Amino acid sequence: MSPEQLLGELEGEGQVVVGDLEAGVGTVLRLQPGMADAVVVVVQPTAKSIDIGARAMRIAATREVRVLVVANRVRDEDDLALIRDGVGDDHEIFVVPDDPAILEADRDGLAPIDADAGAPGIAAIAALADRLAGSGAAA
Repeated sequence: MSPEQLLGELEGEGQVVVGDLEAGVGTVLRLQPGMADAVVVVVQPTAKSIDIGARAMRIAATREVRVLVVANRVRDEDDLALIRDGVGDDHEIFVVPDDPAILEADRDGLAPIDADAGAPGIAAIAALADRLAGSGAAA
């Protein structure tokens, strides 16, 4: 079943559906207006990731959806500046720090929130989830 068909099956009031779709711009290219309320573009501080993220953002903006940016695995202000320079400041940007607790949980086969609910990376992801669900303030 395609992502479009799956979302059609889940239509209804008061539902929040988060889909982790393939990397790149393919899914965003197939996105039709009204199919999603928001697109979250995850960008890491590398040239390739920033280029693909910026392309996905431009395409998503033409699809009448809110675009949020996750600056992922950010080690320092230089990483964040690199991402901001590449994708611009036109969208909300959520910073997820490069967090050793997340890497350790992944190595142990655990969900990061179960391994260390207080880790900075988990707090950043929780803030994004709150924002997407409509209960959080803009970052």
